[in-house]
Amino acid sequence: MVTYVDEEKFFDWYKKNAKEPDSNHTRVLNQLYSKYCETGKSYFTLKASQSVSGQEVQFPFRFEDIGCGGASTLFIYF
Repeated sequence: MVTYVDEEKFFDWYKKNAKEPDSNHTRVLNQLYSKYCETGKSYFTLKASQSVSGQEVQFPFRFEDIGCGGASTLFIYF
């Protein structure tokens, strides 16, 4: 399970920068987490074609995995 901290900050940025923002926040956060798992890069990217500015834009975040007794607690901090 992933816990998102201060995601309001991220979604404020996302709504301002995405050409067609997805209103399903859960889907967007799942995309962010999946992309992190695939690449290990701790920033969310909007491609130039997806951004209002027509330039690629990124939003950094911090990922932390706190393992305890065989269990894993995942945090993404914005």
